[in-house]
Amino acid sequence: MPQRAFFDLEKIDPDGLRRVGARLREVGFTERGVRERLGLKDLSELRFSDYPYYHKRSLRHRNDQELAIGLFLLQGIVTEEELSQLFDASARQVLREAGILVGERASRTWRSRISLYPVGEDKVFATDHRFTGHDPWLDARIPREPVMYLGADTYYLARTTLHGPIRSALDLCTGSGVHGILAAAHAERAVGVDINPRAVNFARLNAMLNDAWNAVFLEGDLFGSVGSERFDLITANPPFVPSPVYELAYRDGGPSGADVLRRIVAEIPDHLNKGGIAQVVTHVAERDGESYLDRIRRWTGGANMHLHSIRLGEEDIVDYAVAQTKRMYGERYPRYEKQLMEWVTNLRSQRFKRIVGVILTFTWNEEAPKPPWTQEDEAKPPRDTMAGELTRLFQAKKLSRGMESLSELDAMRVGVPDDLMLTERRRPTGTGFETKDFRVVFKKSRLSPELDIKPLVRDLLERVDNRSTAPQVIERLARDLGQPLSELDERCRRALLVMFERGLVTLDPVSGGSSKGEASSPRPPASDAFLSSQEDDTPAQRPGHGTIVEDVEPPARGGRTRRDTPPEE
Repeated sequence: MPQRAFFDLEKIDPDGLRRVGARLREVGFTERGVRERLGLKDLSELRFSDYPYYHKRSLRHRNDQELAIGLFLLQGIVTEEELSQLFDASARQVLREAGILVGERASRTWRSRISLYPVGEDKVFATDHRFTGHDPWLDARIPREPVMYLGADTYYLARTTLHGPIRSALDLCTGSGVHGILAAAHAERAVGVDINPRAVNFARLNAMLNDAWNAVFLEGDLFGSVGSERFDLITANPPFVPSPVYELAYRDGGPSGADVLRRIVAEIPDHLNKGGIAQVVTHVAERDGESYLDRIRRWTGGANMHLHSIRLGEEDIVDYAVAQTKRMYGERYPRYEKQLMEWVTNLRSQRFKRIVGVILTFTWNEEAPKPPWTQEDEAKPPRDTMAGELTRLFQAKKLSRGMESLSELDAMRVGVPDDLMLTERRRPTGTGFETKDFRVVFKKSRLSPELDIKPLVRDLLERVDNRSTAPQVIERLARDLGQPLSELDERCRRALLVMFERGLVTLDPVSGGSSKGEASSPRPPASDAFLSSQEDDTPAQRPGHGTIVEDVEPPARGGRTRRDTPPEE
């Protein structure tokens, strides 16, 4: 029996609903406002176990903002007088007629049948309630296929999606329609698709609530709803949990977690416009000695596409299974024990060692005949936008890969980002200290903010004065080292390109074309504090900012080596 839609959208006044959204923003029901009121660093930290504290302490003044947070986000109850304080009569009527608010006559109280989540400073999204099992009134109204709340993965994708003026956007597994509606602000047309009719109904309501008139939502199975249409932006937040059972459509991705993800990746090449971008937030199961990136590359079917991954964190399979089963089954120990072992057995039977949270980005390779690159970057979960850093990364790679000759660096002025710090790490020797290695630290970067570097990279950085061209920097280094320029030139040029891709240097065209030769006074020689005894002076790589130069391996980070990988044969 098909699931009945929740909202009768034809009976809802769209202008009245938009005024409700405007009122919520007016009282501070925004991502920042809620975060500051509850004392959270991020809304993804919201925990049901903390709700009593929030209600008793953080919301004790019962002002308009606190009433909105308690009613719509913390699944609370307000009195009739408090509801009148928060909304005027017309807004209350809209919420009642839409079926969002329901009152209890005896106690003269009101509660919301849905949750509202703020995104950014100007968007609010309706979902089903996240937490159940504690309130008989709510438990009696649990839908068979609920619309997923806004979890950490939703916010992470929103903060990393590369938005810009485009003609068309597609959001798969759209749920409440978040990413489709966010894309609609930059696109002429945005389409969201979900297999759950209840989710499509909620997404359409959210389009009304956020005045996304150019966003349409379709019920269907992934790309099957859009035929052969291509899009400039494709986003997806698919069911990705590697589960031995199929109980929640928005969560369970099959035994490996990749049932839906694999299908999406396989069809992206057929639906992404040239120059377009596809981004997917997901979890992937990882085995020792095997890169999940190789798996994802295979799923593209050999498409000539670049693949970038932001590795946001990882979890041991047992810890992951505990989190999933406790969230599902509460504290009923015998059943919890049984389900936990089923989950762990499922993961171990496939030789998985850890579950990794990632954001994948696919773009077409426009630098043919050069092969597409595959690259992983490591970052902490983003608490604000990372789109600018990703854009810089892709632009830098495109520029460096598009150079027909290393001689093009002749007309490039070399600079160093103002947030870069070069640090030395020293180790005791028994009689003092010796230099162990050097590290670059980016104070503002969220993409791999720390990097171990090799001596050649250090030597080049120390001779950049933000005025000289690439040949001038290299000539200065050759003179300081007492080596023939001919022996260093090509190697240093390749190193500078890698450093540019990694964000260690900037390259800006010099007006008037080529500028060879020494044009400024040489920088003083590096002090002893920055000299290294390492013999290997091959340029290092910064994860997330470059391609392999010759046989250079990138630095080890966090017990694992980050690497650019060549495309599969």
